[in-house]
Amino acid sequence: MTRNFSAIAALFLAGTLFFAINVLSNATLHSARFDLTEDGLFTLSEGTLNTLAKLDEPIRLRFFYSEKLANDIPGAQAYSQRVRDMLKEFEAKADGKLILEIIDPEPFSEAEDKAVALGIQGLETGGGDKFFLGLAASNMVDGQETIPFFAQDREQFLEYDLTRLIAKLSTGEQPKVGVLTGLPLDIGKGGVEGLMRGNIEPFVLYEQMGEFYDVTLLPKQFLQVDADLDVLVIVQPDNPDLLTRYAIDQFVMRGGRVIAFTDPVSEVAKPPAKTKNPLASPDATSPSSELADLYQSWGIAMDENIIVGDRKNGLRVAVDYQGERQNVAYIAWLGLGKPAFNQEDPVTADLSYMTFAMPGFLTPLEGATTQFTPLISSSTDSGPIEATLILRRAPNPIDLLRDFEPTAQSYTIAARVSGPAASAFPAGPPPLPEDADDVLRERYAALPAHIAQAQSPINIIAVADTDMWDDGWWVQSTSFRGQRIAVPTADNGNFVLGAIENMTGSNELISLRSRARSNRPFTVVAEILASAESRYLAEEQRLEQELKQTEARLAQMERPSSAGMPLPEGGAGQSFISAEQEREIARAREQIAQTRAALREVQRSLREDVDRLAATLRFINIGLMPLIVALAALLFGWIRRQRRKQRARNAWLTEAKQ
Repeated sequence: MTRNFSAIAALFLAGTLFFAINVLSNATLHSARFDLTEDGLFTLSEGTLNTLAKLDEPIRLRFFYSEKLANDIPGAQAYSQRVRDMLKEFEAKADGKLILEIIDPEPFSEAEDKAVALGIQGLETGGGDKFFLGLAASNMVDGQETIPFFAQDREQFLEYDLTRLIAKLSTGEQPKVGVLTGLPLDIGKGGVEGLMRGNIEPFVLYEQMGEFYDVTLLPKQFLQVDADLDVLVIVQPDNPDLLTRYAIDQFVMRGGRVIAFTDPVSEVAKPPAKTKNPLASPDATSPSSELADLYQSWGIAMDENIIVGDRKNGLRVAVDYQGERQNVAYIAWLGLGKPAFNQEDPVTADLSYMTFAMPGFLTPLEGATTQFTPLISSSTDSGPIEATLILRRAPNPIDLLRDFEPTAQSYTIAARVSGPAASAFPAGPPPLPEDADDVLRERYAALPAHIAQAQSPINIIAVADTDMWDDGWWVQSTSFRGQRIAVPTADNGNFVLGAIENMTGSNELISLRSRARSNRPFTVVAEILASAESRYLAEEQRLEQELKQTEARLAQMERPSSAGMPLPEGGAGQSFISAEQEREIARAREQIAQTRAALREVQRSLREDVDRLAATLRFINIGLMPLIVALAALLFGWIRRQRRKQRARNAWLTEAKQ
């Protein structure tokens, strides 16, 4: 009775303790989380945490997710759960400044109408319904941002996209962009002459910048960059003087961001050519940007006498050569596809194709304190070409291709540079020119104190090409009712606008990089398959070829005409085959059967190691673990029984001694 009562009391106390722990954990540990994933998929980056900590007012997040339709789309349920978990993690770390609503927009419901009105895009399913997986966000002053659909191929940038959206809503102001250039971006390729004739057609990319940002075109020479600028875009400036370069240097030292486009051979920087031949010899000199001292302080270099040739990615052009019209790759004009772009950086991850004309290349300086990250690179079938060869001789593309010697390495055309850096002017601002007027001297005297070391890690994107800005390289323009319509043919514009968007964000946002994907590929299985294919693929191909040859020989023998004899009179529709031919046909059929059996054996061998691994995993999951638990239970029971017997024996010995 006493033993039963003790057992019941113990169960009651255990239940009470379990209930108390749950109540206590719900009250005090509701936000506790443990991220046990290998890559920390659910642990927010420091940049995201800093962005959330700076929120001054609540932001409302409405997550539209068609939960019931997710099962109809492969992979949608798992990825939707990943997005929802990330949003909840944002909400938990925002200290009440993020208000998350999860809405299931069922077909023909008010929620579906609301999703469409907010710009959320639905994915058509097989049943005619729309699957929604998007986010609409708003702040307290009617600012709105949306992610129309969470595409699974951007999973590694999920945290970046969410942080960028929140950062935009937290500021509410249009970013300010300053442009320093020697190109006629604002009036078109006609330059001043075109302006005099009233022919003004700004570069499409410059127009698009004005649609998204507050753009200011800076003068060619200045003493100071406005501290209110979020980013400075430099596009082949026209020989900036020392004071202008010092102003850029100090802007960077104060934490300003720069996107610099410089080019050894800038075709777009030259006056309009008198000839319509794009391969005609250009001027003997190319406008120089003279930013070498700034580049050096940032830890990078660009040789202004070298361009990159790429035999694999050269654009094809039609040329006359030795009296014939030929189509050949012009290795100095590049069309770069997906492999050229850094898939780990948000600026280049979504790009598919870009064009460049005679680009240079960037290299990190030895001993630099900054980090050099390539964004766009040529193929390994590339090599350097002297710019003077192009500028003075303009060789025929066929001759250029024939004399080209690739170096079996890729060259960086665009790069991100970040980290600590020192000023390019360690001694302070350069002196004023002797002929400076009083106004200039007064402004010079009012310059802020010199900054010798960057106050925060610098953020630079450098590109060794400027022709990518030219409309002719990436858009086709048509006129409709007096309005210019630009249809992109390459991602040049997407790259520039994406770089500006990235650099106008906070340092926390810029510091974010891609994260690992949540779906983990079966790498062991892939390695086993690759090993098996290397062993058996050649044999499989040989057997398939042998099978085709034997079947073709059999079909040839079974045709009446193959005997080389006419059909007997009155025997129309019947074939005359000799006994020797019948034996040969039988041997061919037997060989076909043997070859097919051998082919099946090879194909079975391709899967043998994978099937063995699958059987092992099934045994571990289904059989081994329960067996281990059962054995552990038996062992525990045996130990308890032995201890009980030992206690009984000890008690009997004690009584016997008494």
